[in-house]
Amino acid sequence: MKRLFAVLLALLAGCGVQVEPPTTGQLLDAPTSLNVTGQVIRAEAAPVISGSLFNVQVRVRTPRTLASGLRVTDVYVVTDSGVWSADVDSADQRRCGAGCTVAVGRGVADGVTAGEGVQVVARLVDAQGRTFLLRDGQVQVK
Repeated sequence: MKRLFAVLLALLAGCGVQVEPPTTGQLLDAPTSLNVTGQVIRAEAAPVISGSLFNVQVRVRTPRTLASGLRVTDVYVVTDSGVWSADVDSADQRRCGAGCTVAVGRGVADGVTAGEGVQVVARLVDAQGRTFLLRDGQVQVK
């Protein structure tokens, strides 16, 4: 029984494996479109500061065949002063029609300023557990 318990604990511990955050270079090198199984995926970001809070909405447009298995797990914003990041859980995602998902990363602005030009990158995970980085072009914080 003890052996079974140890095996179960090891399996459960493996489920919570954290993925390393990407480097600034990896974020800036992320593509602005992905071709996954012949299907093109794009992202559009809308970063907004309200007081000291920063909300980054990312709309990911996918072909219908990929939409059901693709989710956003993290949002990164590359600024002049560094990288801002936020986890995105299932409560912060919703469908916006066939082939469209909206995800929101939220947190304290921490060095991000209104009017600043930034690069927004989303980390995506597909139904097979593969991860991708997808970048919107240069956007301005509102």
